[in-house]
Amino acid sequence: MKKVVNEVCRINMTVLHDDGFLSPYSPTDTPIISSDVAEFLENGANTYLPKQKIKLNIHGDCIDDDEKTVYDKAIRNYFDLKLQGMAISLRRNLIVSVIFTVIGIVGLAAMLLLDHFFNSAIWVEVVDIFAWVFVWEAVDQFFIERRKLNIEKRKYQAFTEAEIQYNN
Repeated sequence: MKKVVNEVCRINMTVLHDDGFLSPYSPTDTPIISSDVAEFLENGANTYLPKQKIKLNIHGDCIDDDEKTVYDKAIRNYFDLKLQGMAISLRRNLIVSVIFTVIGIVGLAAMLLLDHFFNSAIWVEVVDIFAWVFVWEAVDQFFIERRKLNIEKRKYQAFTEAEIQYNN
């Protein structure tokens, strides 16, 4: 089996008209790419590993030198905003995982107390199931969802560091 880790993710994009390249809206005072361009770029990177560097080749006669600079910034700004959002999602994921773990542990402790003091098998089982659901969800959040978020983060990071070339 051949390793492809060192290969570069090459995305070729042909721009016939650059009217819709930039979004008319921006949460900051800097330009960002339109959602159509962003979707094209993200879909182009889906077949590559997240650890790979991205090389974006934009082909089009309609892009002048001034627009090239603006478009470079717009691409990087868009994915930088996505990267910032991903950092918030990762932090939220960690907090939820910790809260679920604590609830699960408290539930397991309550189950032990119920079993020791009240000897009520039905309530012990109910609390046991309640506690393990939270523990399982914490494991899912931390080990599975967090991995997905980190993969997306690496992809966005690769776009912010991408080599962008314009070809006429």
